[in-house]
Amino acid sequence: MKPIRILHIVSDINISGGVMGIIMNLYRHIDKRKVQFDFMYFEKWDIEKTYENEILNMGGCVYCTPRPTKLIKFMKYLEKFFVNNAYKYNAIHLHEVYLNMFIAPSAHRYGIHKIISHSHTTQYSDKILNSIRNRILCLPLKKTTNVHFACSKVAGEFLYGKKLIEQKKVYIINNAVECDKYRYNKTVRRQVRSELGIGDKCAIGHIGRFSEQKNHNLLIDIFSEIKKINNDSILVLVGEGPLFESIKMKITKLKLDDDVILLGQRNDVERILQGIDVFVLPSLYEGLPVIGVEAQASGLPCFMADTITKEVDINDVQYFSLNEDLKELANKIVEYYYKFVRKDVINKVKLLGFDIHIEASKVEEFYVRLNYNKKC
Repeated sequence: MKPIRILHIVSDINISGGVMGIIMNLYRHIDKRKVQFDFMYFEKWDIEKTYENEILNMGGCVYCTPRPTKLIKFMKYLEKFFVNNAYKYNAIHLHEVYLNMFIAPSAHRYGIHKIISHSHTTQYSDKILNSIRNRILCLPLKKTTNVHFACSKVAGEFLYGKKLIEQKKVYIINNAVECDKYRYNKTVRRQVRSELGIGDKCAIGHIGRFSEQKNHNLLIDIFSEIKKINNDSILVLVGEGPLFESIKMKITKLKLDDDVILLGQRNDVERILQGIDVFVLPSLYEGLPVIGVEAQASGLPCFMADTITKEVDINDVQYFSLNEDLKELANKIVEYYYKFVRKDVINKVKLLGFDIHIEASKVEEFYVRLNYNKKC
């Protein structure tokens, strides 16, 4: 018996993308004899920076479309794609939700009637014009899609409204992680700190794409204040993105070049987390940040902006206002660092529903039920 095939529609399959990281976590842990994933995307990257080879090795397929901004070419591609491939798919899982009014009609014409929309965030875009455009394009979403997923209640309310959440018509799919991979390990911690030359310094850490959303500008300002209070501090940054060079310039301007370690894109985040002391996430908005789960699974003390849902609070997250006095915030972080005792919290993380093995099984069962539920 062939597995059910689900077509995931994303912007790109780049390894630095948070949404793709979440999907790949699920993909690795589902039973691929029952369910298979294929991917349609439109932003091209060097293959070495994508999940393409891993997807192909797991039995999936990848399809690169013209960019949706080239609407005629995009629609022609969709038409041809569904003519040749619609019969393969039991459902479409739409992560770029603003494409609903283009994807759904084409899919319906060729017999794919189960369209899942997935809310991963609480804002339409970093950019004002894109945000307005996406908001308009999402107006028919509840009619064009018939299954609604969200990474958190707040992300669900943002895209679908409070009423659907209260009616339990939105399925919350936790951004779960492979918990044991992140378990606090003193040996790994010593190795990482040695590799990075951290020594006994207080290592403040952040992992995320250098974009407006992640708010690196504020992060650098916070660290600058921490440095004034505790000169024996260092900042570890993991990630790439469009604002990387401008953040580097700010680091230089504040004379922090010797105090900031820029690691670029890494595939060993679980190790890096072992080596740092405090994780800080000052994002302007989030759905439910998987890195926040990973950091807590590593036993780290976490400071997060109050723009981030409390649903990510697994192990006593310290929330702060984006308008908070930076000196006061820096003092809080340093004081918390000195009193915090790091320990293994994996059982707590699992108990609260963030174990990828359990979550992947839940999603797998949902896809299987969806296949047999003709009414959907």
